[in-house]
Amino acid sequence: MLIVLSAVWVVGAENRIIWEITDFSLFPTVIFVLFILALFNLIFGKALRRKLPLNPADLAIIYVMLSIATSLFAHDMMRQLLPIMGNGFWFATPENEWQDLFHRYLPKWLVVSDPKALDEYYRGGFSFFTEYNIRKWLIPALTWTAFIFVLLFGMLCVNIVVRKQWTENEKLSYPIIRLPLELSANPKFLTNKLMWIGFGITAMIELLAGLHYLFPIVPSPGLKWSITPYLTSRPWNAMGSFDMNIYGFAVGLAYFMPLTLSFSLWFFNLFWKMQLVFFSVVGWRAGGGWQGEQRAGAWLGIGILALWTSRTHIKETIISFLRRRSEDGLYRFAYIGLLFSAIFMMVFWYQAGASVWSILVYFTIYAVLSISVTRMRAELGPPTHELHSVHPDQIMVMFAGTRPFGPNTLAPFALLDWIAYGYRSHPMPHQLEAFKLSERLHINNGKLIIAIMIAVLVGTIATFLSHLGFYYKYSGYAIWGTGPFYTLQSWLAHPVGTDFATINHLGFGFFFTFFLMFMTRRYLWWQFHPVGYATGSGWAISWMWFSVFLSWLAKRMILNYGGSKAYRTAIPLFLGFILGQFFMGSFWSLLGLIINRSMYTIFP
Repeated sequence: MLIVLSAVWVVGAENRIIWEITDFSLFPTVIFVLFILALFNLIFGKALRRKLPLNPADLAIIYVMLSIATSLFAHDMMRQLLPIMGNGFWFATPENEWQDLFHRYLPKWLVVSDPKALDEYYRGGFSFFTEYNIRKWLIPALTWTAFIFVLLFGMLCVNIVVRKQWTENEKLSYPIIRLPLELSANPKFLTNKLMWIGFGITAMIELLAGLHYLFPIVPSPGLKWSITPYLTSRPWNAMGSFDMNIYGFAVGLAYFMPLTLSFSLWFFNLFWKMQLVFFSVVGWRAGGGWQGEQRAGAWLGIGILALWTSRTHIKETIISFLRRRSEDGLYRFAYIGLLFSAIFMMVFWYQAGASVWSILVYFTIYAVLSISVTRMRAELGPPTHELHSVHPDQIMVMFAGTRPFGPNTLAPFALLDWIAYGYRSHPMPHQLEAFKLSERLHINNGKLIIAIMIAVLVGTIATFLSHLGFYYKYSGYAIWGTGPFYTLQSWLAHPVGTDFATINHLGFGFFFTFFLMFMTRRYLWWQFHPVGYATGSGWAISWMWFSVFLSWLAKRMILNYGGSKAYRTAIPLFLGFILGQFFMGSFWSLLGLIINRSMYTIFP
């Protein structure tokens, strides 16, 4: 029930009321719901003078299911899919020649091409819930639902394989779950005065900011500054936008990162910008998306390193699976599930027209990128992680050109653009964090797996219904997802070969990541972490870098002058920073949805 309500909330709010509220490692709306439940749990427990109505495991399961479902209807996932299903036909014109170039290669059971259904979908002012519209969308929606269910099931199986290595053997810290764990399992957290001080500070700031948005006579908190207007002369104008903002949630989340990562995040953000300044000084061109390509190499490097460090454990689990040891039933489940998922993907996309070897390469690259973001979250917990405009099919074309694939492969893969849109809302890290919560709260893993897959199924259906209902009602919001078709048009109209310049950028990022990881693990004094290099540049982190810097500075001072005891004492304060801003930001979005008007948004 909460998943369905959250889908309506997030889809309506992100499209009409606010800008973006699901770009972060923690989802504000999920924390809002968990906080309200924990409060009611505590109040009713005291009023009834009995044990709490919801035990810690109950609250954790609710959090896990909501997080995984929200990752589906969040900004970077299925919000991109719904327009893609119709864009290839709606935006086709005689000038762009899409009909001649690739319409015949788009599987009819994955797209909607009916002119009447698309006319109402894009013009708005209609209802989706008519027999005609439901009939036109039913088969593609069901087909995509099956794909999504199996895709996330495969991710879950990978997480089952690596969870023991990362959780018990390497003892990764999982910073992202610190707040959900406190809300779920520590009733004293809600009575901690320091937490309420932190909560009050950021909630009051967001309250004033929201009131200022509605009533400009109310003074603004003034915690967001843009330096860009002052950077008008060469070479400084090469940096583009340069902002210094204070976000309470980013300050709070960065407090739980290792100092090397929080330092690396803000350092590498400035490092990327100073590269642009340097290029301007020496007269080099800085176009072409080279930063994204270097970061793509870094992401691939982190994913491969994560698999390499886990190789012994993975080998042992495979041997255990092959020998059918009775005590390793969960690994048997995982490997059988992986085999099923791989066969399903092969058959599914082969029927869509793609070649077998290209399917294998595509999903191998996607798996490495997914493992990379999951490892980043488990080990270091950055407040956001994004990688735009670098998708598996683009990497394939980068190395081999377009001719080895052909339109029958490239066209179906264009429909997969949404699973690699930005990686900020990726569901796989949330699955792994669920297993960490399970370990801490002694939740049965079998029940957890069932809960996760129920959340996937309900979340997928809720996403389809909420988006379709919204887009048919309001015009001008189904604007995402034209990019992959313009890229496809370019590839088919003007075939390209191997892009050696881009490969050089990707290769530099890949090997530089290996160098940073080697230095990080070999020398304690080394402060430059590869995850900071991989995530330190991007749209979202460019807004947050100053907040991360302030948190790094505060944590270093606390540790230097107060030691570990002072650090532990301050934890509730920084958790309060996160909770206060997420609560008030979610409140504004919910209020805007209820009264149907644009509202102040916590980000950007």
